[in-house]
Amino acid sequence: MKTIFITSFNPFIGRNILSTETLNRLAGTVGLKVIIFCPAYKLNYFKENFASDNVVIEGVATEITSKQDIIFSYIGRSLISTKTLAVHRLEIFLRNKNIITFFFSYFLAALGRLDKIKSFVRWLDFATINKSKSSFYFDKYQPDLIFATDVFHSADIYFLAEAKKRDVMSVGMVRSWDNITNKGLFRVKPDKLIVHNNIVREEAVKYEDMDLENIFVSGLPQFDIYLEDIIVPRDIFFKRIGLNPSRKTILVAPHGRRFHKTDWELLEILKNKLDNNFQFIVRFPPNDTVEFNEFVPDKRFFIERPGKEFGVNKFNEREVQKTDAVTLANNLFYSDVVVNYGSTISMDAVVFDKPVIIVAFDGWEKLPYIKSVRRFLDYDHIKKLICTGFCKIAHKEEDLVSHIHNYINNPSCDGENRKRLLHEQVWKFDGQSGQRIAEYVCQLVLS
Repeated sequence: MKTIFITSFNPFIGRNILSTETLNRLAGTVGLKVIIFCPAYKLNYFKENFASDNVVIEGVATEITSKQDIIFSYIGRSLISTKTLAVHRLEIFLRNKNIITFFFSYFLAALGRLDKIKSFVRWLDFATINKSKSSFYFDKYQPDLIFATDVFHSADIYFLAEAKKRDVMSVGMVRSWDNITNKGLFRVKPDKLIVHNNIVREEAVKYEDMDLENIFVSGLPQFDIYLEDIIVPRDIFFKRIGLNPSRKTILVAPHGRRFHKTDWELLEILKNKLDNNFQFIVRFPPNDTVEFNEFVPDKRFFIERPGKEFGVNKFNEREVQKTDAVTLANNLFYSDVVVNYGSTISMDAVVFDKPVIIVAFDGWEKLPYIKSVRRFLDYDHIKKLICTGFCKIAHKEEDLVSHIHNYINNPSCDGENRKRLLHEQVWKFDGQSGQRIAEYVCQLVLS
């Protein structure tokens, strides 16, 4: 009997991996046992949803971030030279006013062009990291392979370090399309790496020094569900959310209070500038909330709050579920236009061939670049979206209203570019991504 460890500390892994064919196939493979690790406070939820005869759930106590985590996370983000991280450095400087750390981060970025520097930093991190945090579970189960589903998550890092110490094969996954250019250096480089598309594969080679032969391209397993029979009839859908099936529907994805404070102004603009022929589904970020301030939704607005909470108003402790994916699919299917700030929902939208508008203004505010949503357009991952021409950019409220009307009148506009984006970012949209991941992991552990 072979044993696989699967980490699930990020709130999206339950939806992205455990609710897909990845877990089904691994759990159903003869001669294979699966141990899933989750935050301790989510243990009962994970047992109810994912445990089986061949799947054991272990809850891991939430750890306070150590000084080493802070130091090496800072060094790792500094060593990778991307536009996204350069913007982050400036944000941090304006917040902390620490000129020394600011310039030192740019010095590290210059050093990071040398592969030996990255290797040295990883060696030093590994030599000093507290590997005992996960050693108990390695002693208990003697795993043959660890599948770290989010290589940047602090809890995954400790499991990867322990696997390296014990010479246990490790498979890491880049959880999201923006992670490498946004989060910096792999603190522990896995033996094998799973990525969603060829763009992230190239980034892993360029920035993380991964060998091409050790990278497996899978597609997006969380998108497999979009090819299932999950769309409800139109009258049932609109009755559920209390909106009018004859009106044009705009799906709005605010960015959340962690990023800026003008989401409510965007909603107010849509409310005032679009007449009663329009209605709105406002989908909150799964692990954040939106400050409404003076905005009061009327009967044309439906507010969607995805994710299961594990504490009152603890938005960052939610768990994104398969039902949330089904709900999003129906929201997209019955929407006419999707308005957002360049988030992943843009890719969800193109699956359903929906026109997308990216907001690049701050409501009625006149904010400097570094505090404005305009800076998001310079993020590496968003620039790769925009260069396909799949969407319209709204630089002011008049643009937003105009683009909405134009897309309503001509929904096929930019359709070919949406297909290009689907190919580049979603890669193989065939409903088999979860299965491909399972087959790849099985091949490694059983060969």
